[in-house]
Amino acid sequence: FPLIGEVPFEWGPPSNSVEGKFRKAAVTTDHAICSEIGGNILKRGGNAVDASIAVMFCLGVTNPQSSGLGGGFLMTIYNRTEGKCLAIDARETAPAAAHRDMFRNDSDGSKYGFKAAGTPGELAGYWYAFTHHGSGRVAWKDLIEPSAKLCRDGVPVSEYLDNVMKVKERHFRLFPSMKAWINPLTNSTYKVGDLLPRTKLAETLEKLANSNDPVKLFYRGEMADTIAREMAEGGGIITKEDLASYKPRVYQQLANTHFRGNLVMCGGPPPSSFVVTQLIVSVMSALYPEKHGTDILSDPKAMHHFIEAMKFAYAQRTLLGDVAFVKSAETLAKNLTSEAYTKWVVERMKDVAQPSAYYGGIAQSQVPDHGTSQVSVLDEYGNGVSSTTTVNRWFGAAVESEAYGIVWNDEMDDFSTPGMANGFGFAPSETNFIEPGKRPMSSMSPMVIFDEETKEVLMVIGGSGGSKIISAVAKAIVRPLIFGESIKQAIDSPMVHNQFTPDITQIDDSFPKVELFDFGGETCTAILRSDVSWCGS
Repeated sequence: FPLIGEVPFEWGPPSNSVEGKFRKAAVTTDHAICSEIGGNILKRGGNAVDASIAVMFCLGVTNPQSSGLGGGFLMTIYNRTEGKCLAIDARETAPAAAHRDMFRNDSDGSKYGFKAAGTPGELAGYWYAFTHHGSGRVAWKDLIEPSAKLCRDGVPVSEYLDNVMKVKERHFRLFPSMKAWINPLTNSTYKVGDLLPRTKLAETLEKLANSNDPVKLFYRGEMADTIAREMAEGGGIITKEDLASYKPRVYQQLANTHFRGNLVMCGGPPPSSFVVTQLIVSVMSALYPEKHGTDILSDPKAMHHFIEAMKFAYAQRTLLGDVAFVKSAETLAKNLTSEAYTKWVVERMKDVAQPSAYYGGIAQSQVPDHGTSQVSVLDEYGNGVSSTTTVNRWFGAAVESEAYGIVWNDEMDDFSTPGMANGFGFAPSETNFIEPGKRPMSSMSPMVIFDEETKEVLMVIGGSGGSKIISAVAKAIVRPLIFGESIKQAIDSPMVHNQFTPDITQIDDSFPKVELFDFGGETCTAILRSDVSWCGS
């Protein structure tokens, strides 16, 4: 890296992505078809929760590599009337037969096959959100039918899905339940522009759409019987009892109320990484208390501060775990959102990087999480919803329900396993070991920023892309709110990432005047208030 102040950065041209501007409401997602479905729900009088559910049903069809009914999600809901947030945790859970050593010396067992699947929370979370926080102006089936029709008509294969299926073709052929992902006309994976039929999933969605109690059907009824049987036949450990005992968790507002004037950042507790993401933003806001122009971004010192803030924040992630099982994580989460903790980090900030021990935390590794889909919605009533949904790795465990066309997650791979260090030699995180009923840590950080005084939403944001979600979302908040960029400029800007374990800074290939280091992809969807309109990217 250049020495601080030695070489000013020169940022590259904007991307070809479009920044939309909306007067009343906005929906931003990873797929245009799904954004349109969400927008139609809003036009029919639905609220941000209704639209988010409809979009996530759709993403399970268009982005099967990243999300679907076989996975789970985290959702942050801001209610304009109450002026507060709540968080829904519908993450997958470890089945009752799971134990901390089940994947010792069997790293592939947590990634591939039915044993890799955790009890899915996706549908239970949707139903809870709809029945407790939906508008009441649209029916449950209205949220599902567009996605069922898409399955019937065939899903247009995107370039990205084409590329992912090429990578996963070996697994499609290895696991018999995935044979439908091979085009029978070509004996190869489906290509860009092909229509990918998902007939079994269409039948499943229609059954759920027409049910008066889809959770009973899926988790305790005939579908649960079939799912449990398929799991057992495939070597999995999810039972009907695991399905019947699944419940989404709901948390009242966890928030940083001090980071900039009247603005509040809100999200959920661990296993969400909201508290890690907000700390990066809070530290940068404290270092740059007055709104600066974008010229400050050409000063390497600002980038150095961002990297150091990431290191302090990610260092604490190694101490976090499911708050229902790791009581110290609940206390730490509250501390990380406090003004005192931000001040502590700022006071320790130096103009040069320090040894790893300086940043707090412990030298333990977090399991790298993977693909996700992000949904950001703002409705005309002033409510904001940020949701991140996942099946973990591409196509989850690479197995599917033959009866229902549901791709199962490999969320057991998001837990840590005793005695299995990562590629850099760091010990596994003890707070993230497997326990029955536990939910693995995630980098997912769906959050909402609002003005506590006016109750107006300023930003609805989240990201996809594994462990880099935290740095990507923090960047997309810091650059507009602190340094005055547009939301498109912020999301387009090159990525910089340091997750403390390892203490290595990775940079995007478009980063100015610096040699390229290793970097993986990330995406971010956000809605930002701009004057009297909303900008989505």
